[in-house]
Amino acid sequence: MALAEDTSNPVLECRSVERRFGGIVALNGIDMEIRRGEIFGLVGPNGCGKTTLTNAITGFYPPQRGNILFNGNDITGIAPHKVATLGIARTFQNLALFNGMSVLDNILLGRHTHMKPGVARTALYWWLARSDETANRAVVEDVIDFLQLESVRDELVDGIPIGLKKRVELARALAAEPNFLILDEPMAGMNQEEKEYMARFILDARDERNVTVLLIEHHMDVITGICDRMLALNYGAMIGSGKPADVVADPRVVEAYIGGAHVSR
Repeated sequence: MALAEDTSNPVLECRSVERRFGGIVALNGIDMEIRRGEIFGLVGPNGCGKTTLTNAITGFYPPQRGNILFNGNDITGIAPHKVATLGIARTFQNLALFNGMSVLDNILLGRHTHMKPGVARTALYWWLARSDETANRAVVEDVIDFLQLESVRDELVDGIPIGLKKRVELARALAAEPNFLILDEPMAGMNQEEKEYMARFILDARDERNVTVLLIEHHMDVITGICDRMLALNYGAMIGSGKPADVVADPRVVEAYIGGAHVSR
Protein backbone atom coordinates (compact mmCIF):
# COMPACT_ATOMS: atom_id res chain seq x y z
CA MET A 1 0.00 0.00 0.00
CA ALA A 2 1.66 3.23 -1.13
CA LEU A 3 0.96 6.27 0.95
CA ALA A 4 0.81 9.81 -0.34
CA GLU A 5 3.54 12.16 0.86
CA ASP A 6 2.26 15.65 1.59
CA THR A 7 4.14 17.83 4.05
CA SER A 8 1.14 20.18 4.31
CA ASN A 9 -0.89 17.42 6.01
CA PRO A 10 -0.34 15.79 9.42
CA VAL A 11 1.68 12.58 9.50
CA LEU A 12 -0.82 10.94 11.85
CA GLU A 13 -4.43 11.72 12.68
CA CYS A 14 -6.73 10.01 15.15
CA ARG A 15 -10.35 11.01 14.64
CA SER A 16 -12.86 10.21 17.40
CA VAL A 17 -11.08 6.95 18.19
CA GLU A 18 -12.94 4.66 20.57
CA ARG A 19 -11.88 1.29 21.93
CA ARG A 20 -13.79 -0.83 24.44
CA PHE A 21 -12.95 -4.06 26.21
CA GLY A 22 -16.28 -5.45 27.33
CA GLY A 23 -17.84 -2.77 29.50
CA ILE A 24 -14.56 -0.89 29.96
CA VAL A 25 -14.05 2.21 27.81
CA ALA A 26 -10.29 2.27 27.19
CA LEU A 27 -10.43 5.12 24.66
CA ASN A 28 -13.33 7.55 24.42
CA GLY A 29 -13.40 9.81 21.36
CA ILE A 30 -9.69 10.54 21.05
CA ASP A 31 -8.68 13.25 18.58
CA MET A 32 -4.95 13.63 17.96
CA GLU A 33 -2.93 15.23 15.17
CA ILE A 34 0.85 14.86 14.85
CA ARG A 35 2.68 17.05 12.38
CA ARG A 36 5.71 16.07 10.34
CA GLY A 37 8.96 16.57 12.24
CA GLU A 38 7.34 16.86 15.67
CA ILE A 39 8.17 15.09 18.89
CA PHE A 40 4.66 14.65 20.30
CA GLY A 41 4.18 13.63 23.93
CA LEU A 42 1.43 11.32 25.20
CA VAL A 43 1.00 11.25 28.97
CA GLY A 44 -1.36 10.11 31.67
CA PRO A 45 -1.58 7.92 34.76
CA ASN A 46 -1.20 4.14 34.52
CA GLY A 47 -4.20 2.58 32.79
CA CYS A 48 -5.35 5.81 31.16
CA GLY A 49 -5.25 4.40 27.61
CA LYS A 50 -1.81 5.42 26.29
CA THR A 51 -0.67 1.95 25.23
CA THR A 52 -4.17 1.10 23.97
CA LEU A 53 -3.98 4.12 21.67
CA THR A 54 -0.60 3.06 20.28
CA ASN A 55 -1.92 -0.47 19.82
CA ALA A 56 -4.85 0.98 17.88
CA ILE A 57 -2.47 2.95 15.66
CA THR A 58 -0.26 -0.08 14.97
CA GLY A 59 -3.16 -2.47 14.30
CA PHE A 60 -3.00 -4.66 17.40
CA TYR A 61 -6.34 -3.39 18.80
CA PRO A 62 -8.19 -1.65 15.97
CA PRO A 63 -10.68 0.99 17.15
CA GLN A 64 -14.35 0.05 17.16
CA ARG A 65 -15.24 3.62 16.22
CA GLY A 66 -13.32 6.44 14.60
CA ASN A 67 -10.50 6.49 12.08
CA ILE A 68 -6.71 6.57 12.03
CA LEU A 69 -4.96 8.24 9.10
CA PHE A 70 -1.28 8.04 8.21
CA ASN A 71 0.00 10.53 5.63
CA GLY A 72 -3.61 11.22 4.73
CA ASN A 73 -4.50 7.56 4.11
CA ASP A 74 -6.93 5.61 6.29
CA ILE A 75 -5.06 2.76 8.01
CA THR A 76 -7.81 1.84 10.48
CA GLY A 77 -7.78 -1.91 11.07
CA ILE A 78 -4.74 -2.68 8.91
CA ALA A 79 -2.81 -5.69 10.24
CA PRO A 80 0.31 -4.90 12.33
CA HIS A 81 2.77 -6.41 9.84
CA LYS A 82 1.33 -4.24 7.09
CA VAL A 83 1.46 -1.14 9.29
CA ALA A 84 5.18 -1.81 9.78
CA THR A 85 5.77 -1.72 6.03
CA LEU A 86 4.27 1.78 5.83
CA GLY A 87 7.16 3.34 7.74
CA ILE A 88 5.83 3.05 11.30
CA ALA A 89 8.11 1.50 13.93
CA ARG A 90 7.74 1.20 17.70
CA THR A 91 9.41 0.21 20.92
CA PHE A 92 7.52 -1.45 23.77
CA GLN A 93 6.83 -0.53 27.37
CA ASN A 94 8.21 -3.90 28.46
CA LEU A 95 11.48 -4.88 26.83
CA ALA A 96 10.89 -7.12 23.82
CA LEU A 97 14.50 -8.09 23.12
CA PHE A 98 15.55 -11.66 22.36
CA ASN A 99 17.68 -13.01 25.18
CA GLY A 100 20.41 -15.38 24.09
CA MET A 101 21.08 -13.23 21.04
CA SER A 102 23.69 -10.54 20.64
CA VAL A 103 23.02 -6.81 20.47
CA LEU A 104 23.92 -6.91 16.76
CA ASP A 105 21.52 -9.75 15.97
CA ASN A 106 18.67 -8.06 17.87
CA ILE A 107 19.16 -4.88 15.86
CA LEU A 108 19.35 -6.85 12.59
CA LEU A 109 15.82 -8.10 13.28
CA GLY A 110 14.65 -4.54 12.73
CA ARG A 111 15.42 -4.99 9.04
CA HIS A 112 12.77 -7.70 8.55
CA THR A 113 10.43 -5.43 6.60
CA HIS A 114 13.21 -4.76 4.07
CA MET A 115 14.22 -8.38 3.56
CA LYS A 116 13.02 -10.57 0.70
CA PRO A 117 12.98 -14.17 1.92
CA GLY A 118 12.35 -17.06 -0.43
CA VAL A 119 13.57 -20.50 -1.41
CA ALA A 120 15.13 -19.29 -4.66
CA ARG A 121 16.98 -16.42 -2.99
CA THR A 122 18.30 -18.78 -0.31
CA ALA A 123 19.40 -21.41 -2.81
CA LEU A 124 21.07 -18.79 -4.99
CA TYR A 125 22.42 -16.74 -2.06
CA TRP A 126 25.70 -15.70 -3.71
CA TRP A 127 23.90 -14.31 -6.77
CA LEU A 128 20.58 -13.01 -5.43
CA ALA A 129 20.70 -12.37 -1.69
CA ARG A 130 24.26 -11.51 -0.75
CA SER A 131 24.04 -7.88 -1.90
CA ASP A 132 20.80 -7.42 0.08
CA GLU A 133 22.42 -8.80 3.22
CA THR A 134 25.38 -6.47 2.78
CA ALA A 135 23.06 -3.47 2.40
CA ASN A 136 21.01 -4.45 5.46
CA ARG A 137 24.13 -4.88 7.57
CA ALA A 138 25.40 -1.46 6.46
CA VAL A 139 22.20 0.17 7.75
CA VAL A 140 22.53 -1.66 11.07
CA GLU A 141 26.18 -0.68 11.48
CA ASP A 142 25.21 2.94 10.87
CA VAL A 143 22.53 2.74 13.59
CA ILE A 144 24.99 1.11 16.01
CA ASP A 145 27.38 4.00 15.42
CA PHE A 146 24.57 6.57 15.74
CA LEU A 147 23.48 5.22 19.14
CA GLN A 148 27.03 4.60 20.37
CA LEU A 149 26.61 0.85 20.85
CA GLU A 150 29.94 -0.24 19.39
CA SER A 151 31.32 -1.39 22.75
CA VAL A 152 28.46 -3.89 23.31
CA ARG A 153 27.58 -4.86 19.73
CA ASP A 154 28.74 -8.48 20.18
CA GLU A 155 27.51 -8.96 23.76
CA LEU A 156 24.36 -10.91 24.65
CA VAL A 157 21.52 -8.56 25.48
CA ASP A 158 20.87 -10.58 28.64
CA GLY A 159 23.98 -9.18 30.32
CA ILE A 160 23.87 -5.46 29.51
CA PRO A 161 22.34 -2.76 31.79
CA ILE A 162 18.72 -1.64 31.41
CA GLY A 163 19.76 1.71 29.95
CA LEU A 164 21.65 -0.01 27.13
CA LYS A 165 18.81 -2.47 26.58
CA LYS A 166 16.46 0.44 26.02
CA ARG A 167 18.95 1.89 23.57
CA VAL A 168 19.11 -1.45 21.71
CA GLU A 169 15.32 -1.39 21.38
CA LEU A 170 15.54 2.10 19.91
CA ALA A 171 18.28 0.90 17.56
CA ARG A 172 16.14 -2.01 16.35
CA ALA A 173 13.27 0.39 15.61
CA LEU A 174 15.56 2.83 13.76
CA ALA A 175 17.04 -0.05 11.75
CA ALA A 176 13.65 -0.30 10.03
CA GLU A 177 14.29 3.22 8.65
CA PRO A 178 10.88 4.52 9.77
CA ASN A 179 9.51 7.97 9.16
CA PHE A 180 7.18 7.67 12.17
CA LEU A 181 8.44 6.27 15.47
CA ILE A 182 6.38 5.34 18.54
CA LEU A 183 8.38 5.14 21.77
CA ASP A 184 6.48 3.55 24.67
CA GLU A 185 8.18 4.66 27.90
CA PRO A 186 11.75 4.46 26.53
CA MET A 187 13.21 5.88 29.76
CA ALA A 188 11.50 3.62 32.30
CA GLY A 189 13.99 2.33 34.86
CA MET A 190 16.75 4.73 33.83
CA ASN A 191 18.81 7.00 36.04
CA GLN A 192 19.14 10.71 35.28
CA GLU A 193 22.28 10.36 33.16
CA GLU A 194 20.75 7.58 31.07
CA LYS A 195 17.59 9.65 30.58
CA GLU A 196 19.64 12.58 29.31
CA TYR A 197 21.44 10.32 26.82
CA MET A 198 18.15 8.89 25.56
CA ALA A 199 16.57 12.34 25.22
CA ARG A 200 19.55 13.45 23.13
CA PHE A 201 19.26 10.38 20.88
CA ILE A 202 15.54 11.02 20.34
CA LEU A 203 16.21 14.63 19.37
CA ASP A 204 19.00 13.52 17.02
CA ALA A 205 16.75 10.90 15.42
CA ARG A 206 14.23 13.65 14.66
CA ASP A 207 16.79 16.15 13.43
CA GLU A 208 19.24 13.91 11.57
CA ARG A 209 16.99 11.07 10.38
CA ASN A 210 13.79 13.02 9.68
CA VAL A 211 11.75 10.88 12.04
CA THR A 212 8.47 12.10 13.52
CA VAL A 213 8.11 10.82 17.09
CA LEU A 214 5.19 9.89 19.34
CA LEU A 215 6.70 9.72 22.83
CA ILE A 216 4.86 8.07 25.73
CA GLU A 217 6.47 8.96 29.04
CA HIS A 218 5.82 9.36 32.76
CA HIS A 219 8.83 11.65 33.20
CA MET A 220 7.23 15.08 32.79
CA ASP A 221 10.62 16.80 32.74
CA VAL A 222 11.41 14.86 29.56
CA ILE A 223 8.05 15.70 27.98
CA THR A 224 8.36 19.41 28.72
CA GLY A 225 12.03 19.39 27.71
CA ILE A 226 11.90 17.83 24.25
CA CYS A 227 8.28 17.65 23.04
CA ASP A 228 6.76 20.23 20.73
CA ARG A 229 3.17 19.45 21.72
CA MET A 230 1.45 16.88 23.89
CA LEU A 231 -1.83 15.16 24.77
CA ALA A 232 -2.85 14.10 28.28
CA LEU A 233 -5.30 11.25 28.90
CA ASN A 234 -7.18 10.04 31.96
CA TYR A 235 -9.64 7.14 32.08
CA GLY A 236 -9.50 6.93 28.29
CA ALA A 237 -10.52 10.57 27.75
CA MET A 238 -8.58 13.67 26.70
CA ILE A 239 -7.95 16.11 29.55
CA GLY A 240 -5.36 18.42 27.97
CA SER A 241 -3.76 19.12 24.61
CA GLY A 242 -1.31 21.69 23.27
CA LYS A 243 2.05 23.11 24.29
CA PRO A 244 3.66 21.12 27.13
CA ALA A 245 3.96 24.13 29.47
CA ASP A 246 0.24 24.84 29.10
CA VAL A 247 -0.90 21.24 29.44
CA VAL A 248 1.10 20.42 32.58
CA ALA A 249 -0.34 23.54 34.23
CA ASP A 250 -3.93 22.52 33.44
CA PRO A 251 -5.77 21.76 36.73
CA ARG A 252 -7.28 18.60 35.22
CA VAL A 253 -3.82 17.26 34.40
CA VAL A 254 -2.46 18.20 37.82
CA GLU A 255 -5.42 16.48 39.48
CA ALA A 256 -4.95 13.33 37.40
CA TYR A 257 -1.32 13.09 38.49
CA ILE A 258 -1.31 14.14 42.13
CA GLY A 259 -4.97 13.96 43.19
CA GLY A 260 -7.71 16.50 43.60
CA ALA A 261 -6.95 17.11 47.26
CA HIS A 262 -3.66 18.74 46.31
CA VAL A 263 -4.97 20.97 43.53
CA SER A 264 -5.35 24.66 44.25
CA ARG A 265 -8.93 25.78 43.91
